[in-house]
Amino acid sequence: MREDRKNKIQEFIEKYNLSQIPLELIDQALTHKSYANEHKAEYINYLPLDTHNQRLEFLGDAVLGMVIAKALFENLPDDNEGILTRKKAQAVCEATLGEIGSSLKIGELLLLGKGEKAAEGNKRISIIADTTEALLGAIFLGAGYAKAESFILETWKPYIEGNKTAKESFDYKSRLQEWLMGQKGIMPYYKILSAKGPEHEKTFHVALIIQGEQKTEAFASNRKRAEQEAAKKHLENEGVIIHS
Repeated sequence: MREDRKNKIQEFIEKYNLSQIPLELIDQALTHKSYANEHKAEYINYLPLDTHNQRLEFLGDAVLGMVIAKALFENLPDDNEGILTRKKAQAVCEATLGEIGSSLKIGELLLLGKGEKAAEGNKRISIIADTTEALLGAIFLGAGYAKAESFILETWKPYIEGNKTAKESFDYKSRLQEWLMGQKGIMPYYKILSAKGPEHEKTFHVALIIQGEQKTEAFASNRKRAEQEAAKKHLENEGVIIHS
């Protein structure tokens, strides 16, 4: 690892009180797949056979969901399951993760491949959101659940308490699931029809399937956004009133 990057990550660790987490693990959380693909021979990270942050992202997503669900359950004893589900979805959605990651200035430390860097991927909400989840995965892996929980509760406090909601944070997937379960007792299913294009310009084509029948489809720059758009279309087609 270059000395200047090492110093920047060390400053980040000190600023956010993450001294328990190995520097190399934080470095991995801030390494995008596009960069790792271009530097396979020279770039070795903390975990064996894993040179980018996607596995950490998977882990961080699970930890974040657990912490937020527990906090809402304890703080909102009068809210029913539907309301809790909606509030959790808003707190963990891409828009919220993107806002938080931007506030942490994650983009300034993110390692990207040439294509993503040229396309200003360090400012793209989807990439910032995924990297934020990877950072949470690194905190959990390096220092345990208690540290990850305290970091999330402090960082997400205004979103948990309802004092702040990220722009474009409404979760159409959760609203559709809630409506379908209430009306028909069924669950929706999302199918990726295609994922085309280079890493920094990939387009996902997703279909919404209900009881084996394709209802809507949507295109977006990532799977989650395409699923949201497909759910939104079906809600609109059914005339369901959407409350944000």
